[in-house]
Amino acid sequence: MMTPLVVSTSRAIEAIDITERIAAERWPDGFAWLNCPHTTAALLIGESDPDMLEDYERVAAELFAPYEPFRHHRNDNPNGAAHLVSSFVGTQLLLRVQNGRLQLGTFQRVIFLELDGPKATRLVQLESLPVVAPTNTIVS
Repeated sequence: MMTPLVVSTSRAIEAIDITERIAAERWPDGFAWLNCPHTTAALLIGESDPDMLEDYERVAAELFAPYEPFRHHRNDNPNGAAHLVSSFVGTQLLLRVQNGRLQLGTFQRVIFLELDGPKATRLVQLESLPVVAPTNTIVS
C-alpha cells in the first residue's frame, strides 16, 4: 500500500533531508520503494551536512547553465534545467530494509531535491516491497 509523504519547499532550488520522516514509517523486511511523481524534483542518496546540501543546490542550479537557452523555454516554460536535472538525478530509490530499519551507510541520507520551487505540496510516494520466501517449486 502506497503511503504519501508531503514535502513543502520554500526556495526555487532546495535540498531537504527526508530520511527521518521515511525511517519513521513501519517497514517490514524487504525493500522500501520511494517514488517522486514530479518531473522537476528528484531523490538521491547522499550526505546531508548543511554545506553538502548547499552544494547539491549550487550544482543543480549551475549544471546545465552552459546549455541554455533550452527549446523548452520557447513555450513560456522557464524550467528546462529543472526537468534535465530531475531526469539525470532520478525520481525513484529502492532501499533495503532489515529488522524494520532502512539499511543506509553511516553518512547516507535520503535527499529530496526541489528544482522548480517553491511548492507547498510535493509528493514522495512510499511503498513497502516485502521479501517473499522462495518456494520449493522447480521451474524447468
